[in-house]
Amino acid sequence: MPQDYKSIPPAVPVTHIAQRADVPAAALAAKIEAYPCFMESLLTIRNLRVEFPDGEHRKVRALNGVNLRIIPGEALGLLGESGCGKSTLAKSVLRLLPAGAKTTGGRIEWEGRDLLALSEQEMQQIRGARISLIPQDPGLALNPFMKIGKQVAEVLRAHRQWKWSRCCEEAESLLQVVRLENSDRRMFDAYPHQLSGGQQQRVVIAQAISCQPGLLIADEPTASLDAATEEEILRLLGEMKERQKLALLFITHDPKILTDLADRIAVMYAGRIVEEQCAKNVLKAPLHPYAQALLACVPPERGEGRLARGQRLFTIPGNGPDPAAIPRGCSFAPRCSSRLEVCEQEVPQPKETAEKGFVECFLYDQ
Repeated sequence: MPQDYKSIPPAVPVTHIAQRADVPAAALAAKIEAYPCFMESLLTIRNLRVEFPDGEHRKVRALNGVNLRIIPGEALGLLGESGCGKSTLAKSVLRLLPAGAKTTGGRIEWEGRDLLALSEQEMQQIRGARISLIPQDPGLALNPFMKIGKQVAEVLRAHRQWKWSRCCEEAESLLQVVRLENSDRRMFDAYPHQLSGGQQQRVVIAQAISCQPGLLIADEPTASLDAATEEEILRLLGEMKERQKLALLFITHDPKILTDLADRIAVMYAGRIVEEQCAKNVLKAPLHPYAQALLACVPPERGEGRLARGQRLFTIPGNGPDPAAIPRGCSFAPRCSSRLEVCEQEVPQPKETAEKGFVECFLYDQ
């Protein structure tokens, strides 16, 4: 077994898994307020499966039975390595998958309606208005030949039956909301290339919140920003969530980003959600060996101790599975230090945790 495995924290004991029990009314009321899983869902994804062709007559399984739910007003962090299916999930919700991609099963229920069953015209009424996306690279998302104020106004014109003058007035107000304010409208009349990366990110945030959506999907929105700008954008997103009472699906590979932002965290691996719990539990005591390994990769903060001279940061050995040839059994088994014999033969099923989350791992079958 590779030496690197020794630094992965041991799996959490089975005693941490809760038993089902009747809950008194007063205790249930407290749980409803404390844990969002007791509330009605805004978005529910059921057994979603998506495949891509790879040019070699093989089917690449990008999503392999995803189950996820988001309630109004909560921030759900979607955590995982690159290539695990996070962005594919976001594009599936918005029905923006590239040509050739195919949804082979499951449902995406938005306020009780299956988005996969809607016509494109019906979907256009939801996309950008009720469900919005903050893309990873605003430089590619913005039109380089159009002033940023007009780009925000165009979103309003697409979804509101307003005069152009009103759309522009509202766009100017939105730029002020995301702190791109300038008394002489120079910011409104600027072109994307005249803005910094952080300012461009604020523009696409203004576009995303312009129609007061119920759900905002942020796909690695700070990946190309420096640490100071990243902190400003994260603070802004937190303020937007509280001010507009919108739900937030925040996609990232960095657990630290979710510390002060997420209410719950879903950990994704090889196209499946392998653990979902309240954020504090995932960040302090993750259950799935993959989640534990992800947290072990996080460098220490200042004041938390420093790496010894010559000591290297932990990395998860090996690579994720080939999505065109997912191994039998648990997808993480080849990289897992805690694997059992059954892990290589069967796919683990979800086990309920103490706060109505779940984990997919045979370590908790007893």
